[in-house]
Amino acid sequence: MKRILFMIILGLGGLMPVNRTLAQRAVDLFQAYSWEQASLQAARENKLVLVEVGPIDLKVERGIQTKPDLVNYLQRNVIAIRLNANDTKNSGFQTRLLMYEPPLFAFFMPYGDLLEMIKPGEVLQDPSALRETLEKAKERAAVKKRNSRSVRFEDLPFEEALAKAEEAEQPVCIYFTADRCQACLLLEKNVLNLDEVADYYNDHFVNLRVNTSRTQELARRYGIKQCPAFLFLNAKGKVIYQDEGAETKEQLLDNAALALKKAGGISFQELSDEEARAKAQQENKPVFIDYYIPGGAHKEMLRTVFADPEVAALFEQQFVNVARESGQAVLVFTDAGGNELHRVRNIMSPEDLLQEARMVLEGKGLAGMEKEFRQGSRRPEFLKSYMAMLGRADRYREAGEIAAVYFSALPSDCLREAEYWDIFDRYYMLADTDLFQYVLTHRKELYDLYGEDKVRKKIAAVWIAGAENFVQDGVFDEVGFKAYTKRLKKEKVEEWRQIVRNARMHAAERTGDWRTFVDLAEEKWYEEKIPDAELYSWGVKINENCPDEAIRYKAAHWFVQAAQEMERKERVTGKVSMSSYKGFFEKLADDLVGKK
Repeated sequence: MKRILFMIILGLGGLMPVNRTLAQRAVDLFQAYSWEQASLQAARENKLVLVEVGPIDLKVERGIQTKPDLVNYLQRNVIAIRLNANDTKNSGFQTRLLMYEPPLFAFFMPYGDLLEMIKPGEVLQDPSALRETLEKAKERAAVKKRNSRSVRFEDLPFEEALAKAEEAEQPVCIYFTADRCQACLLLEKNVLNLDEVADYYNDHFVNLRVNTSRTQELARRYGIKQCPAFLFLNAKGKVIYQDEGAETKEQLLDNAALALKKAGGISFQELSDEEARAKAQQENKPVFIDYYIPGGAHKEMLRTVFADPEVAALFEQQFVNVARESGQAVLVFTDAGGNELHRVRNIMSPEDLLQEARMVLEGKGLAGMEKEFRQGSRRPEFLKSYMAMLGRADRYREAGEIAAVYFSALPSDCLREAEYWDIFDRYYMLADTDLFQYVLTHRKELYDLYGEDKVRKKIAAVWIAGAENFVQDGVFDEVGFKAYTKRLKKEKVEEWRQIVRNARMHAAERTGDWRTFVDLAEEKWYEEKIPDAELYSWGVKINENCPDEAIRYKAAHWFVQAAQEMERKERVTGKVSMSSYKGFFEKLADDLVGKK
């Protein structure tokens, strides 16, 4: 009996160490460390910190204890501790939980950020879920170790941020957050500190951080309703793009890329007339063509007008947009069949371009005005609107014809009234009329009313316009032009020689007499200081319209000379102008020589 009892005790003794080992492992998983001690130990052992933020039902721990493999795996990867959320000495730890409410199991970087969390109920139902959560935490920890940069938010007032964006030629990105925004905290801890996100935002935007719990001004101004939100603005404070609720790296990068694309403004394509018509017919849209002269003025147009968010949105939605280098800067709207609907020059603001585009979409462009005029409309208000539209299109010759119709119903002395003088000054261009003779006869009286300089400039403009009015149906009226030249001499018109030369150049261009055009242009170039833009426009016209190789070669020589002179000045001064035409001149010279 004693032997049997001894054997039973011995057998039990042999089993007891096994049970103690399992229990001991479970007990050893959670250690009596403080947060700081656990972080130090985890850092030494290259582990994470697992915090049981309780109180947690003992059944949950027992469930973990029944999984020795799980316990072993946790011990190899974490330093585990318990913290009672109800204990006042642990109240400061709550901020590390990023607004997740206890009880929970939370995995942390040593001394650092929350990586992942799981609720006790999930662990009770399936203890292996704790291991899965640890795997996610390890992945996030690895990402954090590989990344060292964060989005850089400027500590600037809003207006100063816009000024900085203007100077840097970048959009502004405003990140809206709030004190009690858990998604914001997670975004800041896990996404805004990723190198890829940080580099993209830091390289392309002036970034601001706005806490809506402390100030609501910008949120109200731009209609921000929830956080996190990202608002992208141009340097004028206009909305380019906005998004509320983005939480992932992919969403933030996609939003930024889309904002940059929209910030670029209208997406112009290089299409032939045939390609533009085909695309317009396919999309059932009119065509918008930007005929541009390369240089600083067009760059400014791209930056301030075409990049405006409202302009870009309207034109991307309503038009097929085409850009073409040209000798003349003009914006043209056509229908899908290539018929011109409208044209305009010298657009100075986004609002001006939007107004022109909306008129086209409403059927009120130049084509509509021309139709109404042909149908017999002669109402003074209509004629004034028609003149203004022709003026904006730089079709002053036609505007002058409409002005002649307008003034034909008025006495000549109406010009003593400022309203009528202003219309005359803007649009009237006919030299062989009683109205212009009235101006010449009564010029001193008009000097007193409107200033001598203004009246003299208008008289000169009419003489110039008259000199350019001797080409009809491609034929130059040499006899009539010579008679007009004699009149200029008789009237002692200032700079009549320049007027005659410019008019002959104009006539040569319209009649296709490129040899005369080049000879006169070269004469003018040697005698006058010609702006680079005007010289370039001559070359573009010759390149596009003149097939004669000798003439093309002669013109190419101008641009080689001009480019060499620019390069010489750059060497002497050590300065390179950002708006220099040197590169354009060199390319144009190559085109002129290479084109057959």
